[in-house]
Amino acid sequence: MWIYHIGADQAFAVLRWRSQETNTKLRSLAEQMIREPDTLPPTTPSLRSRFDHLLLTVHERIPADSQTG
Repeated sequence: MWIYHIGADQAFAVLRWRSQETNTKLRSLAEQMIREPDTLPPTTPSLRSRFDHLLLTVHERIPADSQTG
């Protein structure tokens, strides 16, 4: 979802499509996808820094009427 900037429904549709195209059970495909990120190259320090900033400041962008006590 993050890489393609798509929502949950579209991400599910992509997995369902790959499942059908490869004749692989959707659950098996999804489980393997969860294990695969460890095989990707490490993120760059710049990307980590940007994500750190997002993580540390995300609360500042939540509308007041959405915040819980």
